[in-house]
Amino acid sequence: MDYGLIGKQVRILLYTSEGVALGVIVGRVADLAEKVQVAPGRHKDLAYVVDIEVQGSEEPYLSSSGVENEGWFALQDMEVVSRDEPYTWSAN
Repeated sequence: MDYGLIGKQVRILLYTSEGVALGVIVGRVADLAEKVQVAPGRHKDLAYVVDIEVQGSEEPYLSSSGVENEGWFALQDMEVVSRDEPYTWSAN
């Protein structure tokens, strides 16, 4: 587990359980958890991301547990970015 990710700015691709891309959010890694069971027999490394900004929206990000602008995300769905880097993403 790369604890050097804590404090880094990350871009996260959001998608449905069917794999349809929904959009992009950006936030800061606050914590990490290794090998968390996300489904029976399925484990992923997760990052707790805070200060989330939703690209192209004034509405706050709302996690599935009802918390605004923070939540757990799989490391495989994120990339480290610079705060100055534009938030670009295309579904094409």
